[in-house]
Amino acid sequence: MRAKPWLLGAALPLALAGGGWAALRAADWWGRRFLDAGRSVVDFLESLARALAARDAERIASHFSAGFAGSDLGLLDPRPAGERDGVRILRFAPGAAPEATPAGAAGGLPLGAATQDRAAAVAAWLAYLDGFAEIEQVALHLDRLERWRPSRGRDLRASVRFELIGTPRCAQGAAQGARPPGMAGIDRAVLRMRLERGCGQGRGPHELSLRAAALAGGERVIGDRPQFVDVAGAAGVGFRNRYYPPFLAEPLRFGMIRHGPAGITAVDYDDDGFYDLFVPDGVAARLLRNRGDGSFEDVTEQAGLAGLDGVSVGVFGDYDNDGHKDLFVSRTFRPNQLFHNNGDGTFTDVTASAGLGEDCCTTAAAWGDYDNDGRLDLYVGRYLDPRHGIPTTFYARNGEPNRLYRNHGDGTFRDVTAEAGVGDPGLCLGAAWGDFDGDGFPDLFVANDFGRSTLYRNHGDGTFADVTTAAGALAYGAGMNASWGDVDNDGRLDLYETDIRSEHAWFAEIPTVARHLANCLRQGVWRTDLPLYLEILRQSGLGFVDVFREMAAGNHLLHNRGDGTFEDVSAQAGANPPGWFWGAALADLDNDGWLDIYCANGWVYGRPGTEMELEFLDHVIGRQREYKRGTFFDPRSFAGRSWHGWERNRHLRNHGDGTFQEIGRAAGSDLVTNSRGVAVADFWNRGVLDIAVAASDDCHALLRNELVTRRHWLQVELRGTRSNRDAVGARVVAVAGGQAQLREVAAGDGYASQSALRLHFGLGDHAEVELLTVTWPASGIEQSFRGVAADRIVEITEGSDRLVEKRYRR
Repeated sequence: MRAKPWLLGAALPLALAGGGWAALRAADWWGRRFLDAGRSVVDFLESLARALAARDAERIASHFSAGFAGSDLGLLDPRPAGERDGVRILRFAPGAAPEATPAGAAGGLPLGAATQDRAAAVAAWLAYLDGFAEIEQVALHLDRLERWRPSRGRDLRASVRFELIGTPRCAQGAAQGARPPGMAGIDRAVLRMRLERGCGQGRGPHELSLRAAALAGGERVIGDRPQFVDVAGAAGVGFRNRYYPPFLAEPLRFGMIRHGPAGITAVDYDDDGFYDLFVPDGVAARLLRNRGDGSFEDVTEQAGLAGLDGVSVGVFGDYDNDGHKDLFVSRTFRPNQLFHNNGDGTFTDVTASAGLGEDCCTTAAAWGDYDNDGRLDLYVGRYLDPRHGIPTTFYARNGEPNRLYRNHGDGTFRDVTAEAGVGDPGLCLGAAWGDFDGDGFPDLFVANDFGRSTLYRNHGDGTFADVTTAAGALAYGAGMNASWGDVDNDGRLDLYETDIRSEHAWFAEIPTVARHLANCLRQGVWRTDLPLYLEILRQSGLGFVDVFREMAAGNHLLHNRGDGTFEDVSAQAGANPPGWFWGAALADLDNDGWLDIYCANGWVYGRPGTEMELEFLDHVIGRQREYKRGTFFDPRSFAGRSWHGWERNRHLRNHGDGTFQEIGRAAGSDLVTNSRGVAVADFWNRGVLDIAVAASDDCHALLRNELVTRRHWLQVELRGTRSNRDAVGARVVAVAGGQAQLREVAAGDGYASQSALRLHFGLGDHAEVELLTVTWPASGIEQSFRGVAADRIVEITEGSDRLVEKRYRR
């Protein structure tokens, strides 16, 4: 019997629709199976880590298959790889030369020669653990799920990050000249593992058991004395940051916002040569005057700055060129404010007459003379209003538009955002001015949470062009911080942006992306999300999986090629350590002539061992309607659990060869303070840079640098005449020992923070700067000084050939 044409016409769309719906269900099923496989590995690794931390032989053994066949991990015999400033690096190497395992042995995975059975492997782990007098923390994190089967096949293969923090015994590594007991150490390694599902036959009470393991690489970083000491308590800085009361009292769609604000600013507001601190706060921001004797005094009230609540950022700049640094502060749900520095230690609120917009929800601000007219203009970065909005998805462009205010020179400003073309709608958390192409006009980089960043090239005529895609500066991720600096001393400004490096970056794979797209359609949120996918398509082509991987991969170090483009060197440089990062500073912390990196880390404290990130990611992918309602952003849903809580700040030492080494534990700078803002300055004029760190719902820190007299240094203060008085945008190049270093004056960068305007150059063993060159932004004047003696602070005035030594003492 022949079907009627109208029946076929009706059945075909139904069949296509049914097939499409089945495909969406299949994609969701595939993604959930991938999640289940990864979660089983995560649970297994957490269980094994707890057993290792307890040094429990029976529990450790229960994680190994009776048929285990692995290689010696080499953890018992770390080999010396360098020492500097009391920090020693030792490398782990496998005990037997790695080789491809024949098919059938250890499952055919190239895990090295099978030299250990189960008993030998457990014994090796116990011997390694016995080498520590104290063990503070052991962690095993799934880095990548290399092989899995959605049909729940028995074989799983994974790359795993291992980390142990502890104090080695005196005898540990004696052949390598180990230090006395009490030294701080951290061991890190990447292991490759083969795991099998199922119980019985010698396996322990786990869904998985370890069938084979091998070392891919690793190192021990250990120190016998701290390079940094936290003196915040004695200095009067170690008070607790407090939440903005409306964040706790008012209904918020994006309740997580309460955990964000905590900036910090280093500024010499009274021009006495000692850097003071301005500390934003939810309840009352504080101005702390540096007494010069190691302590600070709270002068907030007498300065006329009392009662500033809801402040997330405060940046100082001499907008009227009278020689005194004025103050701009954000006020969250209130209009921002501008305070004029009267030059006598007090400030006057001039907001009403200045012409600045109300601009609620400001999270970043930076002073810069974008038109080179000799007057500081102001860029204001904004997030979204958490009372009404939430980030649309992983890629959000629904923020409050940023603002650019042009300084008229008569105490007033005008909003020129539209004509300049810099009203980025991302969720801004960082903004920084820097002349990346060397044309004499400052360009602008904007770091955005939930998505991508934006690079604006300054045309020099009052307008900007968005060159982000063409320049390779999209930097997909949860952008928190924007910093310019020449990290490789090639004479060009590179970019450093901090992001979140998820502990579950393995989740960003094809099954997850497919599941997200499928649920976007199935759950009816495609109207808001699909346009964002199309924007990613226009920017980056069909590589959605690569984009998602980048979003989970952490911090970005973008190397300036010098042709208007950047190369992402984050991974090969070792500049993207694991963590939930906020503020960062590019600064020469050891005076060796190379910019190091210091990053603030942490998110939400909770009960240890209750990490909730993977649950959140699953909800975002699988329950998108609830996500849109803000359910998963409500702190009440955390129920006391931890979310990237108890994380350590990271201190990346620049090797000078394009790579960095994380030394925070050994250097004493790996704070666990739920850190946010970072400001760097030589607070006591000793020739080394100290670090001020703001915390969220914790006490602020002040890290005093103890490497005094180790190496030579030079600090340069600039005084503009035709250029702006603070010399923001001026460039200084110092050549010592044939090596050139570039610095550019910036007033506001990092996350809600500001570091010293005084430029610092570490000179290593060189007691003289052969050539010191200053290029001024407004006038274009270039001044050169030869044979500048080291170990002092000098002042250079625009247009004057006189170099003045500055002596600041209490």
